[in-house]
Amino acid sequence: MEKVIILSFVTASFSFTIAETKLFLPARNWIKSKNSFLGELISCGYCFGHWVAFALTAMYKPRLLDSWWLMDYILTAFVIAWLAAVQWALMCLLMAKAGK
Repeated sequence: MEKVIILSFVTASFSFTIAETKLFLPARNWIKSKNSFLGELISCGYCFGHWVAFALTAMYKPRLLDSWWLMDYILTAFVIAWLAAVQWALMCLLMAKAGK
């Protein structure tokens, strides 16, 4: 469980940084100009967070359940993505309050 929580923080950090910050705005705009689907995907922190969660789950292989390994990894990735989405929304709210 500890690994899942840590990976959710990493996922939230990646998705917020890439989807919301000014630092990655030129990259997001360039990707949107080349492929509108990928541009939308990388501009949505919630959407992008799922891909980050699946990548991190594939790399670190955390398991929440004691079931068939593939289903376990898929469900664990969704839990990581959901926890990251809550954190991402909180960061967006705090940034808005800070006027950023």
